[in-house]
Amino acid sequence: MRAISIEQVNPSSYDAIIAGSGAGGLLTALVLTAEGKKVLVLEKSSRLGGVWHSYWVNGYRVDNGLHVITRVKRGAFTRFMRNYLPSPPEFVLHDGWYFRVYDKVGTIPTSVGETLRWPLTDFRGRLGLAKIGAKIKTMKLDEMKKYKDISFLEFMQSKNAMNQVVLDVMQSAIYMAAGVGINEASAYESLRTLKDTDKESGKLEQIKRLLFGTGDYDEGYVIGGMESLIKNVIEAINGDYVLNAPVEQIHESGGKVTGLTISGLHIEHSLIISNIPLWDMDKIVDSTLGRVNEFFARWNSMQPTQGVTLWLGLDEVVIGDRKNRVLVHPNPNRWIVSLSSFDPSCAPNGKELVGVAMMAIPGKTIEEHVDIMKGNGFEEYYPEILQHIEMEHVQSSYATRAALIPGQTDLDRPGPRTPIQGLYIVGTDTAGSGVGLQQAANSAEGVISALRQDSFI
Repeated sequence: MRAISIEQVNPSSYDAIIAGSGAGGLLTALVLTAEGKKVLVLEKSSRLGGVWHSYWVNGYRVDNGLHVITRVKRGAFTRFMRNYLPSPPEFVLHDGWYFRVYDKVGTIPTSVGETLRWPLTDFRGRLGLAKIGAKIKTMKLDEMKKYKDISFLEFMQSKNAMNQVVLDVMQSAIYMAAGVGINEASAYESLRTLKDTDKESGKLEQIKRLLFGTGDYDEGYVIGGMESLIKNVIEAINGDYVLNAPVEQIHESGGKVTGLTISGLHIEHSLIISNIPLWDMDKIVDSTLGRVNEFFARWNSMQPTQGVTLWLGLDEVVIGDRKNRVLVHPNPNRWIVSLSSFDPSCAPNGKELVGVAMMAIPGKTIEEHVDIMKGNGFEEYYPEILQHIEMEHVQSSYATRAALIPGQTDLDRPGPRTPIQGLYIVGTDTAGSGVGLQQAANSAEGVISALRQDSFI
């Protein structure tokens, strides 16, 4: 893609206009390019990519948020990378999730044997975990759908699985995936996350996994960070983009999209794909049709998730491994990763970049979040990190999606079609299973499928 000004836009030269350049919008543009189409991308900020963003701080390359990418060997996101990028990115898998509950550390057990030896709780708690773990591992996706309208805590209560340590560990895992705690997170979305699957497996395979477990973590980090990822995607797209171009209105007439307005300038087009947050769309779509206004008004109260990331540049290598550590207790939950252990290019030679992330606490300032992240047990269990800090940088941003709560799961969300012909919606808040980039890719696949069915491609 090439950058142009809004005055240079000739609407008739584009097959589609994409409003917003988040992951969903750019992945959609990537497929449209492969279909021989030319796109115009309009972005309200001064750069493309949304959360696909890296920058340098005192010799360290930090991403916009601490990104672990799920499904780097399978799934929609991997298909996009392999099928549509001339040079697919390289991913490095992590070595598992390690949860600390005060002085005890353990992984999420993947077999009956591991569960019965789980160090984080007593034998009674292990038996309860084995029972609920077996239930989750063998549960069909259709059965999970029955629990979309209750919270995960309510699901656990219904199964009499209320061991507090088990709940605390699941709380920390689900909080990162759903953006809210187990008392609010959809049971359906939580079950999908814990089972770690997007498709059914045979009964024999399920029994095998239950008995013997699996050490195969299909999650990792991209070499070159988000900076490399966004650069490769942008270079592969056929079209133009305009920065600092917030969409003020999207227009319809007779139930069909007619164009949009940017800075008072009207651009006519009959195919618009919106990557604008769904909760803002009711203020942007200009329509006199009741069904259209009702459609978007339903989603204006969606709950964005807010995260805080603390980047620490260390003057020597302290952690040096590819484990994802979660501090469950003392509260609050914090996620600790050595990014330079995956990709040494993000830190100076002989030094280390560590990311610490947590969900934001309402009402707390950034300074208070930093104090919480570096205290509350961190100084006791990871003192060597605090002793070697030479760079400190903090970020606050919404965590790539709306909260996965009952009534707003991927089964409920409205994408990709809207009541306006020619207007489609894409993104992590519209539809698509999974979280983060996997969810964005699933959403983009949904849009592409709809465009094919509707004869736009």
